[in-house]
Amino acid sequence: MKTLRRVALALAAGAMGLALGGAAAGSTSKSRPKVRHIQGRIEALALDGSRIAYDVGPQGVANKVLVWNVSTGKTTTVSGKHTRSADDSSTGSGVIQLAIAGSRVAWLVNVGGNTEGDDYLYSSSVTKPKEREVATEQRLGESCPGRSQTNCAGQWLGGLVASGNLIALNRWTTDAAGSVIDGGLYVLSGTTMKTVANGGITVEAASADGGRVAVLHPGIGVVVYSSAGMFLLTVSVPSAAATALGGHNLAVLTTTRQLEIWDTRTAKLRKTFAVAGSPKQPPGNLDVQGNIAIYTTGPSLHAVNLSSGKDRAIGKLRGSVAFAHVSSAGVVYSTGRFRSKGTLVFLPFARVAAAVSG
Repeated sequence: MKTLRRVALALAAGAMGLALGGAAAGSTSKSRPKVRHIQGRIEALALDGSRIAYDVGPQGVANKVLVWNVSTGKTTTVSGKHTRSADDSSTGSGVIQLAIAGSRVAWLVNVGGNTEGDDYLYSSSVTKPKEREVATEQRLGESCPGRSQTNCAGQWLGGLVASGNLIALNRWTTDAAGSVIDGGLYVLSGTTMKTVANGGITVEAASADGGRVAVLHPGIGVVVYSSAGMFLLTVSVPSAAATALGGHNLAVLTTTRQLEIWDTRTAKLRKTFAVAGSPKQPPGNLDVQGNIAIYTTGPSLHAVNLSSGKDRAIGKLRGSVAFAHVSSAGVVYSTGRFRSKGTLVFLPFARVAAAVSG
């Protein structure tokens, strides 16, 4: 009977398009994955603890940002009337970035026309939901649609990241050729953006952890600041494509399909691992929690033990995994904008750790 039960569970997981390795099929309910099928496109995703924030693009309904607490099962809509029309402009990208820190949520909306791109920053509380506009920036130019970098002169918002009680982001300026000529790193305090560091070197934030922000500069490497704007360290990785902070680990994913682990205390390279998957499927969605890193490649989600280097596929979705994040509570991953009906999956951390133990 136990064998039959295990087979049945494995078949059920496969039917959902998931490859959930690393935990026994007879595991307790606390370690089982939680799956949601969404009536709409998932356009952005964020995770903090047991709270999952996600944006759903219109599929017969208006665009909205929701927060799902996987511990309580409660789902709260935190966006309002302005976000409902986020996908209505001709060249805009809608909700482009999303961040959650405790009970605070922030998201960026992009709208645009043929010669204009506008960014809007909104925030809300989960416990007392109310959409508030925090900031807006605009750039103009011939053939300057939405988030296009070329031919757009003006201001931008981006680099929205969060961790613990910190939400940070960038504001920067480009000239008519799309080159960054000025910028700044900010923290979100209530409905106010407070400057913590200035200059183009602060653009663009890619990860936050423990009161620190990692800024990725492709072709150069990674610079880490404190939430007060103090320079902490820099690592030179010209091939850097993604980065993530987690405790004393700074993970860097390179264009040569290497996962480099740097020590944030010494700024020294500790380990390098090869990334799994096909060269035709560039890895992405790098994130770190404790001694475990995650990344995606095509339809697969991988976890890596940063001590042993053990790499295991822990999830799979038809088509591709568009978004993925890890926290102390677990891993969340989902489909993206190209699936008219989305799938959202949460894996408890114990299940992820078990997959790459040893």
